[in-house]
Amino acid sequence: MGIKLSDMKNINLEENSKNEENSNVLNETYEELKNASTDELMKRLQSEVKKQKVDGTFDIENIKDNIDKIKGYLPQDTYQNMLNILDSLK
Repeated sequence: MGIKLSDMKNINLEENSKNEENSNVLNETYEELKNASTDELMKRLQSEVKKQKVDGTFDIENIKDNIDKIKGYLPQDTYQNMLNILDSLK
């Protein structure tokens, strides 16, 4: 048996809500980090990686994919630096 039309509407509303929530979190994180120093950013990255490793949620390939998605917005040296930092955190 297939999905009812009324169920599809609820699924779409849930997806839109999740997308809006993710967008809000992303905007908040950007605002929080945009003026941070390199040292602050590195400390935060290390802390987050440590937390994810403890939680068992660290996924280096997912992080690399996300870095590749924003590659066009980054200077080449920043992009390469991010990859080098990520490799050092394995």
